[in-house]
Amino acid sequence: MKKSIKILISLVVLFVILLGLLAGIYLKVLPGAVSNKHMISLVQRSLHKAAGLDLTVKNPVLKTALSPDVSFSVDELSLLKKKETLLSVKKFDAAISFEEIFQKRIVVDRLGADYIFADLNKLSELSFSGSKKEKKKSGWFVDLFDSLLYVKECIIIFDPAEDMKIRIAGKDLAITDTRNPKFVHFKLAVYVEKNKEKFFMTIADKNRVYTKNRKLHIDDVELSINKSKVLINSTLAQGKKFDVKVHSKNFNIQNIVGLLSSNLIIGNGEELMSLFDDIKGDFDFYVNLSNDGIKGRVDLQDLALKVIMVNNIPIFLTQGYLDIQDDTVFVKDFKGYYGKNKKNTIEFAGTIKDYMKSFDTDIKAKALATKEFTNDYLTKMVGYPIELVGEAPTLIPIKMKNNKIDLSVMFKLEHGEDILVGGSSLSPVNYDRAFKADLGLVGTNLEIKTIDYYIASVIDRNSKIKPILRVFGNMDVATLNIKNLGFEIPKPLPSEFLNVLIGQKVFKSGTIAGYLQMVNTGKYPVLDGHLAMNKVRVPSQRLFINDGQLKTNSKTVHLNIFGKYKKSDYKFTGDIANAMVLPVVVKDIHLTVDNIDIDRILKSFNSQNPNEITAQTNAAEMFASTEENEAKSDDEVTFNTGLIVIERCILEVVKGTYKQINFGNVKANMTLDKNGILQIHSNRFDIAEGISSLKVLCDLKKHEYSIKLGIKDVNSDTMATSLLALPREISGKASGLIMLNTDDSLKLNGLIKFAIKNGTIGKIGLVEYALKFASLFRNPMAMISPATLVDLVNVPEGNFDKINGDLELKDNVVEKIMIKSSAPQLSSFIVGRFDLETRDATLRIYTKFSNRNKGVAGFLRNFSLNSLANRVPLSSRNDSNYYAAELALLPPIDADEKDCQVFLTKVDGDVEKNNFLSSLKRIK
Repeated sequence: MKKSIKILISLVVLFVILLGLLAGIYLKVLPGAVSNKHMISLVQRSLHKAAGLDLTVKNPVLKTALSPDVSFSVDELSLLKKKETLLSVKKFDAAISFEEIFQKRIVVDRLGADYIFADLNKLSELSFSGSKKEKKKSGWFVDLFDSLLYVKECIIIFDPAEDMKIRIAGKDLAITDTRNPKFVHFKLAVYVEKNKEKFFMTIADKNRVYTKNRKLHIDDVELSINKSKVLINSTLAQGKKFDVKVHSKNFNIQNIVGLLSSNLIIGNGEELMSLFDDIKGDFDFYVNLSNDGIKGRVDLQDLALKVIMVNNIPIFLTQGYLDIQDDTVFVKDFKGYYGKNKKNTIEFAGTIKDYMKSFDTDIKAKALATKEFTNDYLTKMVGYPIELVGEAPTLIPIKMKNNKIDLSVMFKLEHGEDILVGGSSLSPVNYDRAFKADLGLVGTNLEIKTIDYYIASVIDRNSKIKPILRVFGNMDVATLNIKNLGFEIPKPLPSEFLNVLIGQKVFKSGTIAGYLQMVNTGKYPVLDGHLAMNKVRVPSQRLFINDGQLKTNSKTVHLNIFGKYKKSDYKFTGDIANAMVLPVVVKDIHLTVDNIDIDRILKSFNSQNPNEITAQTNAAEMFASTEENEAKSDDEVTFNTGLIVIERCILEVVKGTYKQINFGNVKANMTLDKNGILQIHSNRFDIAEGISSLKVLCDLKKHEYSIKLGIKDVNSDTMATSLLALPREISGKASGLIMLNTDDSLKLNGLIKFAIKNGTIGKIGLVEYALKFASLFRNPMAMISPATLVDLVNVPEGNFDKINGDLELKDNVVEKIMIKSSAPQLSSFIVGRFDLETRDATLRIYTKFSNRNKGVAGFLRNFSLNSLANRVPLSSRNDSNYYAAELALLPPIDADEKDCQVFLTKVDGDVEKNNFLSSLKRIK
């Protein structure tokens, strides 16, 4: 018995010791550990190692007692990472009761702080090692209804998206510990920024928020959203029963645009609001949210907005209301107008289901399409004149769900009404016309499913007709980037329709038919389809397409076109690269031109600025018609370098001109590279009554041109007139080589070699002029007329059996002239220079003739020549030696040297206008 008592006493003592130990831990050890510097340091090191966090704790105090009440306070607690503050709390104080802990209920008596700062973005980025377990419901309940809760000041930072910022600032936040009523005090300011949209919300309790009989009451608390006011009334019971009423008068819609764009209210709000701009207006609303559902009404006072995708067309709504019933909003009796005139009516009604999530919308809209709509908005949207003749009642059904919008536009035009494209009708008069467009919008991608245009003598609901025109495509309405755009024309339509698609006034008159689309989903846009053109004009280029066929494959666009360019017929057959980028790459073509003027083309090249041309990126703009270029003459040539690359071209020219030189039957290989280097290599062709072959090398960007021309039996007068501007100076059939180059100054440089049989030499170096120079000496020999002297040597009008010449040109100056001419009784050698611009010459003209009496009146000739020789003094031996090198080049004549005389004529000045100085010497 004694032993049992001892064991019992021992157990009681052990229990008391354990109880005392636990009490000691609870009353002394635990509070001491919380305040212990070493323990705090351990926690700081662990946090830094695990997450790189720096923890600061000042004066933490945990108080316990022999009761279920525990209190904790700390003067300052902050959490930093990389010197940036994530969390900061000052003067934190809490008191908790565990009296009902066995009922899984914790009662908070007091919880508060003087200051709280939290960066929720950075706090959400924190990660700690360890496996994440799925959270389960604990069954615990935290009772705050009788608590004293307060925060004297707080700042919360939260960025739910990259382009969205939310800042919350609060003051004097508190739930008092009084009862019936227990007041809830707060002053909150919320700043939200989404892209360029900004809005402020402020709310304060003003002693109108309190709990009474375990219910939360809100009595006419004012919420300010920018400058608009919203009143809130509510009751909230502990058993999750609630009744919230929100209402406002003359709420400014601009104050909610930013909120809608934030996606906080509607999931795809930003995409919806991106369709509109410059939204203004006011409305009244009342919403009642309770356990029974949601009911409300929004009454429109007025609303003005612009629809971005329709060239910012303004829409004004003057009436309408929304009837809110649970998950459906009924859109009723909305009316207004668009544009500048109130007769441009618009009205719509419908439903919006699941408006908090999918925004499932079904709207039926009606509008009156007028001339103002097409002229002021549709024309600017497509970039080409479209005009509605008459008025068209239009039906516009709209369906929307999540981020997808389906839109249709339908109208009919009666007899006498029409749609004009570029001022022209697409269809015959006195027909019914109908238009239907089915569009889809997903995000910012606008899908043009179909735009159909119908014509028939009568169109009604029972009509089964096919469209004469169908358009389809995809584009980004935010960037206006076209992904693909095409059309289908089963039967020919006026060519002006193409101008609508390309947005430039390029084509005029004639018809087009076929299927063609531009696809812009790869590296560059390409074409797909086939197209036929008939009698179509491109006015800006003076280009007429009599008949044209276009077919595409993945790599090339095949063209077969013939028509007229300026005044010349042409035929174009071949392939160009299937890439709608500049420069256009011509792969392999055969081009036949009826007539071409080289001089006009060179002047056209020189008038262009290569820097401006290569900067062009829109090919359509280069061919767009304007009043200026439509007024130009057909004699003007417009050719833009840098826009085209020709890899291979067979060029045939039936006939052509360069100044007075006519040529024809040319067949040449032509290439033009991306740097503007043009090369032409021809076969033998006709030129200036003879034949020739040529090589051309031109730098069209630098305006540098060179030509190598081999000639045979050409008209030397025509060549000299065109190349040297020396009409009627040299005649006869010439053969030789012409190598010339020039630049944008068109000054000639190069070399001309020629040989002429049975020709003449005119003013420059002519024997006739060589003898006429003698008359300037005003001596007795002048009694013999120059004409008589010419006749004396039996060379009438300067005829020669053979003329050979070398001309070296630099900047329009023939710096080296060497022309030899010979006849049986006369030869000449011309040396010197000649300026093609000033017409000044510096020449030495050697003439050799025989003084033997041959032919009729030989005695008179012999007498005259002897008289001439006697009157012109013989130069000294030194002169003969000085000119020996040039004398050696003087061609021989049909006479002994002893019977020959040589005269030297020097000329300096304008020989064309007889404004020169000259001298005459007899050297031999």
